[in-house]
Amino acid sequence: MDWIVFDYAGVISHAPPDQAGVRLAEAAGVEPGVFWPAYWKNRAAYDLGAVDAAGYWRDVYRQLGRPFREEDVDRLVALDLGAWFEINDATLEIVEALNARGMRLALLSNAVVEMARLIDGQSWARLFRHRLFSSDLHLAKPGAQIYRRACEILDTRPEDVLFIDDRQENVDAAASVGMTALLFTDAARLWADLAFALPSGMPARPSGQVR
Repeated sequence: MDWIVFDYAGVISHAPPDQAGVRLAEAAGVEPGVFWPAYWKNRAAYDLGAVDAAGYWRDVYRQLGRPFREEDVDRLVALDLGAWFEINDATLEIVEALNARGMRLALLSNAVVEMARLIDGQSWARLFRHRLFSSDLHLAKPGAQIYRRACEILDTRPEDVLFIDDRQENVDAAASVGMTALLFTDAARLWADLAFALPSGMPARPSGQVR
C-alpha cells in the first residue's frame, strides 16, 4: 500500500457524547430528539462549503421554529466543534505506530471549514502528510468523485490506498473505486485488521495499551 487514509469523525475522534448533544439542543431551546433531525437535514451543504456557519444555523433554527440571532453563531460553532472533538487516543496510538514505520498517512473527512482548520492546528495533524476535507474540496463522501480526487492529490492509484472509515456506506464507496477499505469499529479491531491488510503485517499490538 502506498497510502493509508483515515476518516476523522468516529475514527480519530469519538462520536459526540450525549452531553454534547444536550448542550446544542439546550442552546436552541428544544429537546435533543427534536434538535438532531434539524441538525442533519441540510448538513451536507455545510460540509461541502456551500453555505457558511451563519447560513447553516439560520436554517436549523428555521426548521425548529426558533428565533435566530447572528450574534449567537460563534457560540453555536464552538459547541458544534466541541461535540466532534473528543479524540480517540487509542486510534491515535495506531496512527503514531504506523507513522513510526514510515507509512504514508492521510486524512479524508467530511468536515465543515471550521472543523478543518481546527484539525489542521492540532499537534497530531502533522502525522498526516495530507489532510483532505469536504469543505475544501467541495466534494463529500460517499460520492465516488471525492475518492478519485484524493488519489489525484496523493499521486497514487485507488488500488494502492487502504481506506478506514466508521460508516459502511463510505467503506463501500471507497471499495467501489478500487481501494482496500476497512470498517472501523474500535481501535483493537483496527489493529488486528491492519495485521491482515498490510503486506508486511503488523505486531500483535502497539507498544501502549489499545482500549
